[in-house]
Amino acid sequence: MELELDELAEVDPPAGTAVEKELAEELYDPSNAGDVIGGAPDSRGWLSRLGSGMASGISSTGRFLWDIPSRVSRPQMPQLRGAIPDPPLGARQVSPGYADDLWQARPTIDRPYPVILIHGTISSKNVWQNLVLRLREDDFVVFSPDYGVHGTQDIPTSAQDIGAYIEQVLAATGAEAVDIVGHSQGGLLARYWINELGGEDYVHHLITLGTPHQGTTLLGMLGSMLTTDMSQRVAAATIRRVFGAAGMQQVIGSPLLETLAASPETRNHIRYTCYATRNDATVVPHENAFLGDRKPLIPGDDEGERLADSTSDGDSGEAIVTNYFLQDLGVSKCKHEELPTNPDVQDIVHLALLDGLEEHDTEV
Repeated sequence: MELELDELAEVDPPAGTAVEKELAEELYDPSNAGDVIGGAPDSRGWLSRLGSGMASGISSTGRFLWDIPSRVSRPQMPQLRGAIPDPPLGARQVSPGYADDLWQARPTIDRPYPVILIHGTISSKNVWQNLVLRLREDDFVVFSPDYGVHGTQDIPTSAQDIGAYIEQVLAATGAEAVDIVGHSQGGLLARYWINELGGEDYVHHLITLGTPHQGTTLLGMLGSMLTTDMSQRVAAATIRRVFGAAGMQQVIGSPLLETLAASPETRNHIRYTCYATRNDATVVPHENAFLGDRKPLIPGDDEGERLADSTSDGDSGEAIVTNYFLQDLGVSKCKHEELPTNPDVQDIVHLALLDGLEEHDTEV
């Protein structure tokens, strides 16, 4: 159930105040008096104070606009559709790095599918900077869109934007289909576009990194930002305020996830490769990042037999689904927010894209 602070106030007049008071009390730590969270009185609201202390908790690569030194000109809110007087806190984040789109690039015979890199919630295309360079060095044509006010707007709307973007990529490159790599919400967006918006005929391979295919918990969405026990009421309101509409849509039992569950979760002729990390504090339980039988493939453990059993028959045109824990592939500790930038994970994604192309060559 999605809870807005305004909605809470309408149902129960003191509720909005109660939520604010409850969270403020839980955030206050006498041992840290004087820090941004807790400590001396602050003229800002509790959610603004929370955001100031959250920048490092949400992403290791981003900052919020109010953290930019005053001598630097603060940018306007990006990609806003109309007037949004009070955007989610996550929409105010700015990210370092740079990832451009080379629209003049054309796929080669050996690399026929443009690769679309889709970032997650409270992030931007900049997070893919090193992976873009790595793939282009191997002759892949790579594109990476920004969407949804740093991934905070509702997922169906963002999926429409991503779909329109992919259509432009196909038109510009002359390709028949694309490979997609999605981090977190990015993978969910891709599946929504494939399953609900007619994108299934235009995808060859979908690779997901820590995507909550089966949803996550309320406290999972908050990750390491808060460590105290929170009521569902407070957690839902906080997720909504920080992550926007997309936040609660990724929680187990949301209407969006129920819509996706109402039909087969995969589509024929598409290869799905899902990666999860055991260090993920956002997608819990970790197996919710998997599709199909949700069982991870362990290399060397009767791999050929498991691959045949856990995936569908590619010769018949059915979907091929493979799930992995990154730790079983030699990746050491890797948090949810580190998945797009971890060099070892980038190696694995690169190899997965190549494996998908080998399968294509076999079919041809």
